Amino acid sequence: MNKLDKKWQLKIVCLLLAIVLWFVIINEQNPLSEGSYTVPITVENLDSQYITSNVPKTVYVRLSGPRNTIINVGPSDIKAYIDLSNVQEGEVEVPVHVEIPGGTELKKQSMTSTKITVDVYTVKEFKLTPHVVGKLDDKDFISDLKIVPEKVVVSGARRLIQQVNQAVVDIPVNQRNGDFAIMAPIHLYQADGTPVEGLEMTPWQSNVKVTIAHNAITKTVPLNLNVQGETAWKTVSVQPTAVVVKGEADTLKNIDTIDLPDIDIENMTEEKTWKVLIPPIDGVVMDPDEVDATLSIKKEK
Repeated sequence: MNKLDKKWQLKIVCLLLAIVLWFVIINEQNPLSEGSYTVPITVENLDSQYITSNVPKTVYVRLSGPRNTIINVGPSDIKAYIDLSNVQEGEVEVPVHVEIPGGTELKKQSMTSTKITVDVYTVKEFKLTPHVVGKLDDKDFISDLKIVPEKVVVSGARRLIQQVNQAVVDIPVNQRNGDFAIMAPIHLYQADGTPVEGLEMTPWQSNVKVTIAHNAITKTVPLNLNVQGETAWKTVSVQPTAVVVKGEADTLKNIDTIDLPDIDIENMTEEKTWKVLIPPIDGVVMDPDEVDATLSIKKEK
């Protein structure tokens, strides 16, 4: 019996040694290794009423694992995403989730969370405003101007669309002395003349047909400014206070003043100057066609 027990003890010791030797050989042939990957970040579970911005495109990931496993792992085997199931409009910080293949360990992740902006998706239509760029000869003027289409559909973040005051088509007239047609791009501007970027437009350009007439007469016309929200210590002035209009005599005889778009200064607390585009009049060329509006704030007495 003692001999039998010793044989079983020897067999168990041999088995343990064999297992240890097997792990040693395996580790020598397939040692632990690391791999680095740049993984695209996807957005999941976003409600259709929302759109996002400032979402990072990629995240850097480092994995460790057996060499035979690591060499077969590529960026497409790793999933990186942000879950926006319960997100609301505004700037929010969300975790960046990473899912890795089995048999690997996550050693490093370049970002674990990120700040993004969530906006309500909005669509709005704007009437196109022509803006003549350059000058015609002294006796020439635009007798007719057609824009097709006359409106543009703007879509995107609500906070950006709320900034849009005008959709403008620039019409270059330098060195023009006859009728012409062009495809002109459409630009979106805030009330102070600052461009609004980051929105989709349909269409993004408009077909403009211009008829040029000759033997124009000129006339100087004062500008009429209407300010909303004015108080005793806030005033707005424009420069220049009048513009030169050019066109046919029958058209100009009915133009004594030109009304500028209403200017709302109710919530303005700092002095500023911004561009105001003068509303176009059919058959009339204005010089200039925009003015500088300046808000001055006086101390309350």
